[in-house]
Amino acid sequence: MLKVGCQYGNPVCNLSSDCVNNTCVLKSEPKSSNPSGDGNISCPSQYTDTEHMDIFDSHVHINSKVSMLQIISEMDKAGVSMANLYSGSLEATAQYPGRFILFVDTPENPQQGTWLDKGQSFFTSAEAQLKTGKYYGVGETNLRYYSGKLIPPPTVYIPADTPLWLQLVDLSAQYNIPISFHFVPDDAVANVAFEKMLKHNKDATLIWAHLGFNNMPLNSTTLNDYLLQYPNLYFDTAGIQNMQQDPAPQANSNWWMLTSQADNGQLNKEWKQFFETWNSRILFGSDAGGGSNGLERWLNYASDTTKGATPNAVGHWTRLLSNLDQNAARNILSDNSRDLFLKEQKDPYSYSVSSNGKCYPILVSSDSSVSGLMFDPDARSVTFTVADSVGTTGSATITIPTTILYGKFTARVNGQSVQIKETSNFAYTTINLEYVGGIKTIVLSASPVSTTLQN
Repeated sequence: MLKVGCQYGNPVCNLSSDCVNNTCVLKSEPKSSNPSGDGNISCPSQYTDTEHMDIFDSHVHINSKVSMLQIISEMDKAGVSMANLYSGSLEATAQYPGRFILFVDTPENPQQGTWLDKGQSFFTSAEAQLKTGKYYGVGETNLRYYSGKLIPPPTVYIPADTPLWLQLVDLSAQYNIPISFHFVPDDAVANVAFEKMLKHNKDATLIWAHLGFNNMPLNSTTLNDYLLQYPNLYFDTAGIQNMQQDPAPQANSNWWMLTSQADNGQLNKEWKQFFETWNSRILFGSDAGGGSNGLERWLNYASDTTKGATPNAVGHWTRLLSNLDQNAARNILSDNSRDLFLKEQKDPYSYSVSSNGKCYPILVSSDSSVSGLMFDPDARSVTFTVADSVGTTGSATITIPTTILYGKFTARVNGQSVQIKETSNFAYTTINLEYVGGIKTIVLSASPVSTTLQN
């Protein structure tokens, strides 16, 4: 968490920074091979040791073949602090406080009656569970699901505009909790009903599991378009590490589509841009316990115990995301889940920039996805990208040390001037601005001043 510092209590340093002469300076400064201190020395890499980041697994399943003690053991080995346990029970998780959250289950067993078969009685039961405050969402519900190959008809198909399902979507809005679903978008008629569901209630929070496409070949352009269109839509990554059919693109090849093997399994250029651009709208999930090999997925959660599932599932993801900016990786691995489920406030985006041989933090507080911040001392400017859905209004608060940049600030969004609110003391300048939704480039520029900056 952030700490208040630097005398005035308004500017704050993060945990990797110290307050020095009323300015936040990174604790671990780079060793200089440039003793002149001309500001050209690079700061430590923004790419983070993801293997030691906090991890919240947003998508795991209870499995009758795996004990809760085994699940906890695997989570501990993988460095996972908390998980959303689908189909789990309050009784099973009570002995491990702070390690699990539960969603209201939408059962599919025909012998016991599916949630759809139960009709209004299920809706009443779901709302009663949410009223207890012990459940953090609804799902994961299979709306269009294939248990094997992508050969129609699907194993499960429930039109997404089914009235009972839309009632559950309304519960998401009413109780401010997410609702998650599995939907393979392989059919034009089914997709029309799905779009109706996405538009049904703008106040609902929707989690489309398995990066949406599940075992269909992924398409970053299509996912980008969905996020641009629907501000209440999120994706989780569940199970993609299991889809290693080579060569791509084909069914069950999505892991190969994400990775650049030349970069040791890190995100390739296309998907690195997608994950960074939309870093506040993607949740890490493993899908451990799910599928016909649910036991094997748990056994290989953090190791290579069996040949029945991809080894070291969590490690696959920490390695894949390790070439992301530290803020993006932190959001995807943990902070987005903690925000959506636990309503924990996110830390600001923090970027270290170089000036006169030292590193300084520039902070950006925003509900938008922020990425790619750059500081140009020669142009006296700070540039970064924000991403929101079209039709929304985004806002950002940027805190810049006056040690590296001060003067009269102006702002441009995609080249167009916008109004800002600017406050300064001798340590920091804070800038507030708003912008219309979409993927935007923001440039803050400072005109030099000839007078001494006053407190």
